[in-house]
This record gives sequence, structure tokens and C-alpha cells, in this order.
Amino acid sequence: MSAVKRKIPASLLERRVRPRYEPEPDSDDLQEYDDSSSEAPSEEGVRSDESGSESDSGSESEESEMSGSEDEGSDDSSDSEASKSEDEASKLDISRFTFGALAKAQEALSKQTEDSGDSSSESDSDDGRKKKDGKDKKSDQKIPKRSNKHAPVEMSAKKPVSRKRDFLTVTAELKKPKPRDPRFLPIPGTRGSGNPTIEEIKARKRYAFLDEYRESEMQQLREAIAKTKDAAAKEKLQRALMSMESKKKAQERKDKEREILAEHKKREKELIKKGKKPFYLKRSEQKKRLLVEQYQGMKKKQVDKAIQRRMKKIAAKERKLLPTERRGREDR
Repeated sequence: MSAVKRKIPASLLERRVRPRYEPEPDSDDLQEYDDSSSEAPSEEGVRSDESGSESDSGSESEESEMSGSEDEGSDDSSDSEASKSEDEASKLDISRFTFGALAKAQEALSKQTEDSGDSSSESDSDDGRKKKDGKDKKSDQKIPKRSNKHAPVEMSAKKPVSRKRDFLTVTAELKKPKPRDPRFLPIPGTRGSGNPTIEEIKARKRYAFLDEYRESEMQQLREAIAKTKDAAAKEKLQRALMSMESKKKAQERKDKEREILAEHKKREKELIKKGKKPFYLKRSEQKKRLLVEQYQGMKKKQVDKAIQRRMKKIAAKERKLLPTERRGREDR
């Protein structure tokens, strides 16, 4: 038999086998071997047929792969040509559009990209949220509501209070101006209203017209007391009238003190101009001068009554300073 060279497919592994040494057969054995070979096909023929079929199938598979690659190459080339043609068409079409239409299209594309980014971030954060379920449960706990809208907000004692004050900052500058009502402003002369004396003097000058309103209210109370017959209502009106009168007297006394101090300052300024040293009036001296001014406009009986009231007042103050008496065994 003549040996035929066949092309071995690349997918199959080539196997090399070393020949084994076999003794030469006798003549009788050769005759029997020839007879058997004529009756049945030899093993070599079967093997050669099988190898031939395998080589044919391998060649067919190679041809199909080559054809597939050629088809893919043709598809890629066709896609690239189509994309080039689309780009050229888009360039031509964009030149025809107006700027307004192009701006709208750009906004729509940016919105689409943002939506896609948000969806991707949400999908990524899902895994992280599953890991932090314990922390989220704590944060999701609702803050207890106040029992009343006027009640103060409950602050956590674990969080330290900031020592920084909110002034000369962005948040302080952006605060909206609130309507200014003098009834709800700090009272002039108190700690939160700058210099007490200056603010009180300014407020007294600005709201001096309120004295007329108070006088009219006091007159109405006197008329109501005279008309009412109910004892409880009459007593209530009398208490209101006494309160207004005492406030009026206290304000007059303050105004008189300021007048005395203003006259003293004016006199001292004139003396300083002449070259004399300034003399600052003490608080006790101011009170003495105020009493002198007060008693000058009174009669003798009124002065005596005023002095008696004053002495009683001083005695009551001194009694408060004395130590309390201890109870003995007999008192128990």
C-alpha cells in the first residue's frame, strides 16, 4: 500500500508512538495472515478511513471558521461605514438647526446622563445600606415631640454646647430683620439695653406723650370708682389706681434726680472753664439735695408726716438686719 500524506487538523494533537520489536513470523503464519486479510478488511484500512473522515471534518470546520471570520470582518466594515455616514449626516443636520434647538437638545442629554448616574449610584448604595442596617435603625428613630408648642426643645446632653457666638458670620448677616415694636424690646435701663442711664433718658424723651395717656386713664378709673357700687369691683379699681399713682410718683422722683444732677454738671462745667477743679456729686449728696427740693414745696404738717414715714422705713430696714431671737426651753 502506498502511503498518502494527509493534512492533520490543528485542533487534534499529534501523537508519536515508538515501534515495538517483534520477531519475524514463519512462512506458515504468513500464508494464514494473507488468507485472513483477504476475507476481512485490515485494521490499518479501518484506521486510515477513520483518520480520513476526521481530516475531512477538520478541513470543513476550518473552512467554516474562515468563512465566519470573513463574514465578521465584512459586518465590522459595514458597521464602521454606517457610523461614518451617520456622523457625516449629523454634522450636516446640526448646521441647519438654530441655537435654541441645540441648547434644548443639550439640556435633554445632560438630564439623561444625570438620571443614569443617579440610578447607578442607587444600585451601588444598595449593598452598602444592607451592611449598615443597624446604624440606620438608630438614625430612623423619631425625635419625641414636645408636649406643647411653647415648651423648650429637648437637647441631647451628650452633645457639647458650642462656645462660639453667632455674630459677624454669614448666618448672622442673612437673618431677616424682624418688625421692631417698642413694647417687646428690652426695657430701657436694664442690662440688655446698652448704657442704662443714656437709654432710659432717650426713651423718656421719645415716649413722653404717654404721660398724657396715663393721666386720662387715671381720670377714667376715678370716675369708675365713683360710679361702681360693687365692693369687690371697687376695690379692684382702687388697687389699679394706686398702682398707677405710685408709678407716676416714682417716675417724677427719677426725673427730679436727673434735673438736680444736670444742674450740678452745668455749674461744674462753668467752674472748670474758670480754672477750678471738678467736683463729682456723690449718691448720698444727691439724695440729700433731692429731699431738700422735695420738702421745700411742702407745708409744715406735710413735712412732719414725710419725716415720720421715712423714720419708720429706716427702722424696718434696721430690724431686718438684726439676728432673730433664739427660743429657750421655757418657750418650747
